[in-house]
Parts: sequence; C-alpha cells; structure tokens
Amino acid sequence: MQATRRDNIKYINNINCYQINLQRSRTATSNLGQLINKHNVNITYVQEPYTINNRLAGLPRSYKVYTSGDGRNRMAIVTNNDRLDVTLITKLSNEDCVVAEVRSEAVQFYSASMYFDIHRDIEEDIRQLVKIMNYTKRNGFIIAADSNTRAKCGTT
Repeated sequence: MQATRRDNIKYINNINCYQINLQRSRTATSNLGQLINKHNVNITYVQEPYTINNRLAGLPRSYKVYTSGDGRNRMAIVTNNDRLDVTLITKLSNEDCVVAEVRSEAVQFYSASMYFDIHRDIEEDIRQLVKIMNYTKRNGFIIAADSNTRAKCGTT
C-alpha cells in the first residue's frame, strides 16, 4: 500500500498551554522547565520570570523564548515544539506585553502574555489590550495576563 502525502504529515491535534507567574524565582524557573517536559507543554505564558541582565534565564536552550524591549522583561512566551511557527509582533510588544502569532499545519491564532503593573493606570493596559484585539480581529486570540487585583474604595 502506498502512503499518501496526508499520511506523512503529523498534525498537532492538541496544543498544551500553561500560564505561570514565576515571581522572579530562580527555583520556580528551574521547576518550570521540568514541568514543561513532564507534561509536554507546547506554549507557556510567563509573567515575572527570573532574569539576569534583563533577559529570561534558567530555562533549557532548546526552548524558544519570546520577549520584547530593552528593560527588565516581566513577560515571556516560551515554546517547546518545533512544529509551531511563532512570530513575535514587535509593534505590539514591550517589557510588559508579548504578542505573537502562532501557526501550525492545522491552526493559526494570536496570543499575548501580559503583566498589568498595579502602579500603572489600568486605562493604559486596557488601551494596549484594545490595540491588540483590533490587530487580531477575526482571528483566534489567547490572552494570558497577570492583572493584579485592583479596587477603588471610597466613602459614601
């Protein structure tokens, strides 16, 4: 029996995604690498990674790490699957927001790893999110965000 082209293509039927805030911990970052391998995680959305000289550190070199900006990166998207084609959208990304297009043989979607600083006006983060949503219009979109709970209290 002759194999068809379709038989030779290995489709990604499931894309496993994790989100984690590492709280800048070296140990947590090391454990993340083990967790990614154990559970075959394809995409990890990381907030507050462990960094050295403003670069994410402590993960195996075989992983692809997407960050943006020259300052201390508080966001990253980490991939562990060579069959995923990931493109960083630099015009929408910065130290607190990483936006990427993810493509495989079977799917295409956009994703963002975001950090909403509690000391920054929430309106700035909302404007950034709207900008991303306008860019990704009519396409799949995954948002993984550490939004830091905010409450405004007052007397009546």
